[in-house]
Amino acid sequence: MTSPVFFDFDGVIVDSVTVKTDAFVALYEDDGQEVMEAVRTYHLAHTGMSRYGKLRHFQRTLVGRADDDDTVEALAQQFGAIVKERVIASAEISGAEDTLRALVAAGIPAHVASATPQRELEESIEARGLTPYFSGINGTPTSKREALETSTAKGAKPRLMVGDAMADFRAAHDAGVPFLGVVPNGHQSPFPEGTEAIADLKGLGERITRS
Repeated sequence: MTSPVFFDFDGVIVDSVTVKTDAFVALYEDDGQEVMEAVRTYHLAHTGMSRYGKLRHFQRTLVGRADDDDTVEALAQQFGAIVKERVIASAEISGAEDTLRALVAAGIPAHVASATPQRELEESIEARGLTPYFSGINGTPTSKREALETSTAKGAKPRLMVGDAMADFRAAHDAGVPFLGVVPNGHQSPFPEGTEAIADLKGLGERITRS
């Protein structure tokens, strides 16, 4: 089987990282500036973590309100509604679609591994017209590590994981998959020293298909 390439979605295929930051903050705008800034700081420090874990933390630690499953699910639904509309409207990361197109042409499968819930992820990808490029779409509850390891178990060990967060790096490291970071120009790399990173996906398809 041909070894696939795995991509995170937000911040790698679509320039939507700030969309989720703003959506989390919007949920707590009635709690004041201090709480809003704490929400922002925590989210940015835990990119790649599921929304449910973040919302439970916000409820329990920042505002002292209920964090039961029903409450967190209701908040997650509000968050998802805000995010979905904005993600669909977000710009792509430069070179993303060209890279996907090059992989398809070369017969190299592309997969998504994201912390976004499965259905929401599929709907966002479909709405952007990107579904035909992907051989696999993996959102929560499947973890990124699980997605990588499942591919390996099926006889197609991923050749690369492309991500913009430490959660992506750790998933690749734990699954024994090579990692390539995406760090926009002017941003500080969150990855360990020596980790290879690129500013965007321009030219990545050609690089992969020639390797």
